[in-house]
Amino acid sequence: MIFTLVSCSSTTNKKDLIQKYSLDKESAHNWETVMPNVMMAEATNPDWYGEDNPLVSLRKQGKMSEREYYFLDYLGKTPANQITDEEFDRFAKILTSFVNRTPRNFILEETNIKDPKGLVDFMVKEANSSQLDNPSKYIKEVVADKEEWAEIVALSEKADLNSKDVRKLRKLLAAFVKRENFFNEQVWLQVEVSDRVLQLAQMSRKVPKTKRELNNVNAKALYLAYPQFLSKIDRWSR
Repeated sequence: MIFTLVSCSSTTNKKDLIQKYSLDKESAHNWETVMPNVMMAEATNPDWYGEDNPLVSLRKQGKMSEREYYFLDYLGKTPANQITDEEFDRFAKILTSFVNRTPRNFILEETNIKDPKGLVDFMVKEANSSQLDNPSKYIKEVVADKEEWAEIVALSEKADLNSKDVRKLRKLLAAFVKRENFFNEQVWLQVEVSDRVLQLAQMSRKVPKTKRELNNVNAKALYLAYPQFLSKIDRWSR
């Protein structure tokens, strides 16, 4: 499935969700099934909830309150014909708010770099490869300036990286991710032809992009370039 990104300023309203998904009191009673299905259908980027059930993801992110959870638990224990209009309305409002809480910004933290030394070594080796284009060669020749790439090389020449070095590496990668030219569809497809790269390419074609869209496209591109050295993107901070 190909997803496209929408403006981060767009929001979903309760009436639209009720009509679009034919929500009723039976839906409220079956909230554990209905809500994740609606949230996945409304999400434009599956990395927002990763491999989790979207409701589990919200709880992990602290975006679902205990009060909301207990109310939903009550609905699940209440027969549909005993749910009041007011309770259904509250269910619809909570679902709408969950849909609008789902979008996330993916920001690389030092803890997301699982193997800093391995990463810089791989980047330099890949960039110097005489084979087909690859992300590291592209970053070296197009994205990074000479001083920035020299820092990557200097880090690779160290026997090991200390905490200060990892901070420097994170700052460099974070700077690259902010740039309009970071992701190049043809370069990334040289490495991997898959649904996830095709999905990313589709996202990248949206013009103009919001700040969140550009960040998330490039963050995903960084992860796909070096998945063996970085934690899964849904674990990056928002």
